[in-house]
Amino acid sequence: MNYLHLRYFKKVVETKNITQAAKELFISQPALSRAMKNLEKSLDVPLFSHQGRNIELTTYAETFYPYVLESLQALDDGLEALHLMNEETISSIELHLEVASISIPSLVRTFLEKHPDIQLTIMQHDALPDYTKPNVLSITSEKKAGLINVPILTEPVCIALPKSHVLASKPKIYLADVLSVPIIMLSKKNAFRKTIDLAAQGKGIELTIGSITDDPATLRSILHQGLGVSFFPKISWSYEESDPFVIRRIEDFPIERTVYLSSNLTEDNPLAKTIANTLKEFFVTRNSYTNE
Repeated sequence: MNYLHLRYFKKVVETKNITQAAKELFISQPALSRAMKNLEKSLDVPLFSHQGRNIELTTYAETFYPYVLESLQALDDGLEALHLMNEETISSIELHLEVASISIPSLVRTFLEKHPDIQLTIMQHDALPDYTKPNVLSITSEKKAGLINVPILTEPVCIALPKSHVLASKPKIYLADVLSVPIIMLSKKNAFRKTIDLAAQGKGIELTIGSITDDPATLRSILHQGLGVSFFPKISWSYEESDPFVIRRIEDFPIERTVYLSSNLTEDNPLAKTIANTLKEFFVTRNSYTNE
């Protein structure tokens, strides 16, 4: 039994006439008859009975036919996906990072290892993305209106404390512990700041803001020098035990944020699936390192 035999079987069932089926398949009638005999031999059941020039389906053929249709359709869908993937092969990707900028070096390395034929351009501070282009995508924590937003990861947001801070040695931290602590925050236009503000509003609380910066890299630099307290996305900002600060969940103030891949590509588009899967694998690996 092979692919052609199934195609021939489908046509014979549709026409119930070997001569007509052979004509529509552009093969000789003897060749089609031999193919059907080989299929019956392979299945070890009779598929047809002859009634003059026409043929009748046996119970075996009637049972087998819908499965053949389903199998051929699945195969056609797979071939079409490959065809589209070949047609839509893109040699370059423009990836705008609104979040997880600290992950850029590792992300670029992972991407180049998996997709050496695709030129990757990372954008952070330039003009707004032109989403009319199929190779322009964004990594963001805010769903983009009018675009397809594919979830990449959902991560906990912790409080980061210098190891010398009085709260750092506590096994569990509660909201009452941090309400009066001056916190370094990002500017209000920042997507991560918006996540924190929305969580605080939902809880009906007002945090104590000690200072503000508009640059996530500056905030992380302050934390890495053990100089301040701030909120910290556990996975995308990459925490290590050797860092001069600790991260803790606030037991009665759990915050999470979801990171999305946003573009005008549908979720099942081959390119979107490829990029999304690469990002998911990257962050899953990063999370496993963080948890070790």
